Amino acid sequence: MPGIASNTQPLRELQSKKGGNLMSQVGYATSSYKTPLHHRIIANLPVQASWIDSESGETISIHGTTENVGETSTLVNLEVLPPVGSAVTLRILDEERSIIEVSAQVIRVERDPSKPLAALTISENLKKWRTVAMTAAEKWVTRHWHLNYDEEWVN
Repeated sequence: MPGIASNTQPLRELQSKKGGNLMSQVGYATSSYKTPLHHRIIANLPVQASWIDSESGETISIHGTTENVGETSTLVNLEVLPPVGSAVTLRILDEERSIIEVSAQVIRVERDPSKPLAALTISENLKKWRTVAMTAAEKWVTRHWHLNYDEEWVN
């Protein structure tokens, strides 16, 4: 935001010059803004999630896509959502073959009928997850960026 100071002294000076209204217009000073702790990549990778239903004891296996891939977690779009707190086996697929399989836990669900989402935190193999999943997400972004960029210039 133009004109916002990066430390509190100039911010106080701006506030006093403007009659005290600056803080009501600005939700936070730039010095207090916190960046995300973990890197996330917005990518739609095909996944398969499976878990054991607590009521029936049956294994449920659902295909979906990632919304984003993080260093220790992922947000997935699944038609059927696992319960919060449940253990999930997550596979990221490439051409119908698994490129990585990890255990994860459901930490949050969003039950929007148009886009049901489950936030999963990776429980094991974090080093492998960071290497394989993050690389696959980066490749997805690069491939789709080139496709979209080239399409802009076709006509």
